[in-house]
Amino acid sequence: MAPRTAVVPKMTRVEQKRATREALIESARALFVESGYTSTTAEAIAKAAGVSRATFYLHFRSKAEIVQWHMSALEQPIRDDYRRLDAFEDPSLGDVTDWLNEHALFWRAHRAEFASMEQALSHEPLVSDEWFAMLRRVASGMDNLLGRQSDDDARLRARLHVTSMLMSTDRNFHFALVQGHDENFERLVSVLAEQWLFCLHRTG
Repeated sequence: MAPRTAVVPKMTRVEQKRATREALIESARALFVESGYTSTTAEAIAKAAGVSRATFYLHFRSKAEIVQWHMSALEQPIRDDYRRLDAFEDPSLGDVTDWLNEHALFWRAHRAEFASMEQALSHEPLVSDEWFAMLRRVASGMDNLLGRQSDDDARLRARLHVTSMLMSTDRNFHFALVQGHDENFERLVSVLAEQWLFCLHRTG
């Protein structure tokens, strides 16, 4: 008797659509690392994913939307990290320094995504608008700091302080951890820790 051939169930249309979308996202990620965001075309992403250019546009209106998807995927872990920072009741300089070093591990693990975001920021209003909106959402989620403020104006100023520090941390980590200018990273973390400590102790 001939051996039975295993029957591989066909993917549903929903599963196939999800698989194609994931292939496009992963292909784009690899090409952004290899060739850079600006040099990567939608056609190249489609080809690397094994689909047509028309199929690419069934899933994404532009390659900027793929970067926006990466940003969306990173937002919750980033928000969780900053909530941990906000949860310190009376943080010391050492607490904040340790937190920054742990947050740096996240940046190193997602260096490729941060690199493509940076390249897209300069060319895509969709990405730059979403980046700033994400920073504002992260700042608004620091409930302990904002809750200690005496009135609406103090809360606004505290939120602006946090947003400014988020932008500073983002820029400094980008150049140190993505661009590789990390020769003074320990001292940089020390300076950022001092600035964050001032911000976290702020009350209106």
